[in-house]
Amino acid sequence: MCRAHFLVYKGEKGYIPVKYAFLLYPHQNVRYRQSMKLLAEQELLMTLRALGHESDVKLDDMGSAAFLHFEAENLTERDIRMLSQLASVYVMFREESGGMIPMESLHPQYIGEDLPALLKYKGKTNEMFTDTMLTMALASSRFMHVHDSQLIVCDPMAGRGTTLMLALRRGYHGVGVEIGKGDVKEACDYMTRYLEFHRIKHKKSENALTVRGKLGGRETKFVFSDTPEHFKDGDTRSLRMICGDTRDCLALLKAQSVHLMVTDIPYGVQKGTAGKQDSIGGTLEKALPAWHDTLKSGGVLAMSFNTYVTRREELERMCRLAGFEIVETANLEHWVEQAINRDVILARRA
Repeated sequence: MCRAHFLVYKGEKGYIPVKYAFLLYPHQNVRYRQSMKLLAEQELLMTLRALGHESDVKLDDMGSAAFLHFEAENLTERDIRMLSQLASVYVMFREESGGMIPMESLHPQYIGEDLPALLKYKGKTNEMFTDTMLTMALASSRFMHVHDSQLIVCDPMAGRGTTLMLALRRGYHGVGVEIGKGDVKEACDYMTRYLEFHRIKHKKSENALTVRGKLGGRETKFVFSDTPEHFKDGDTRSLRMICGDTRDCLALLKAQSVHLMVTDIPYGVQKGTAGKQDSIGGTLEKALPAWHDTLKSGGVLAMSFNTYVTRREELERMCRLAGFEIVETANLEHWVEQAINRDVILARRA
């Protein structure tokens, strides 16, 4: 068992909380690095609270390195495992006698950690940010203690599937809906190549999906496992990529079938619409009720958007009309580049 689980005992005074220092990943862009520090602080704080630890988190620079400091009592192996999944954390340390002792990471890494990173394309969101949204969604949901093998993560605007591949890396199941045939094909071709190259035992199937009595989409499904033995025993994970309209999400995926939704709505940059009211509003207004009903009760939607294009107040209004309750968070708005100032909404199904 990891030494970080143990506390110092001082006679009748009881236990003294252990001090921790988490080193953050560096980033070459200085301005974006500042944004990531703030997101990392909130990611850790939300995770600790979801695990039952009301700890204060302090952000501190030590030379050119950024650390998050906190104190906590009685961290269990499960706690360490969940903290090991924090997207922004490079190394975890326990502070002791004026020094820092590295802690063993218990990140599951169910499939190769390179899976979400290898596929490159124009407009791809930084996978560290997407992973942070996944952590925030889980911490805000009622499924923090659900076993990884049972969790299903959906991206209703999946693109080429980065969110889903991050979910697979953790040992969750992934399901995506994407209207772009080219995006779906590239994601599926990449997944096929990855599984074959790494000789991962798997099955691949394709079938048509019906919506309101008509052809509404096509699904490519991968079923695989981390070891041949687990595959033989039926201990598997799945990736479903559906080429279809996100407004038909409920019909394509069925009611209360996913635990979490994590998505980037179009930033309005590639099509030259930055600074104008986005044209995605009408689609979202119709899609959000379907997204809501596809989530299980207690499930959370994490949705990022470009504030130069889309107003937070309008998105929150549409979420509430769809039946969501907005999860109260600290300010998650942050600068990305000249045309993108990003924010995140977390919305829960009651």
